[in-house]
Amino acid sequence: IALTDIILIKMALTEMLHFSSIPVKVTLNEYIELSKLFSTPKSKMFINGLLDKLSGELLDAKKIRKKGRGLI
Repeated sequence: IALTDIILIKMALTEMLHFSSIPVKVTLNEYIELSKLFSTPKSKMFINGLLDKLSGELLDAKKIRKKGRGLI
């Protein structure tokens, strides 16, 4: 795994868990775009799949709590 991918995944997970005003879909889209710009050609697919799976698991476990207009 590219170091850039690891950093992007950690940043995305931090944003999902600790920034309650940012929707999960926005976080996913932002970090996929960042991977296109700053990482390897295949990173987009890898980060997309991994973050999608992790966000689903975190939402099911109720570890992601979003509040605010349009987030609940």
